[in-house]
Amino acid sequence: MSPGTAVALLVVDVQNDFCAGGALAVPDGDLVVDPINRLLAAHSAAGAAIFATRDWHPVGSSHFSDQGGDWPVHC
Repeated sequence: MSPGTAVALLVVDVQNDFCAGGALAVPDGDLVVDPINRLLAAHSAAGAAIFATRDWHPVGSSHFSDQGGDWPVHC
């Protein structure tokens, strides 16, 4: 995809908890940071809209392991 033809860029759940040392670390998850930063810069310079989402959970969420769920506390 060329930023000159893009209308928008959507970045989904790029968060520390999914990188090395995070609660839900993905192997080599931090390797996406530089490419995403390049995409952000190029799309911003081209005037494309940029949207980002983030994983979020309220404190005490029932799916966290400390509340009887399966997942470690994260995000």
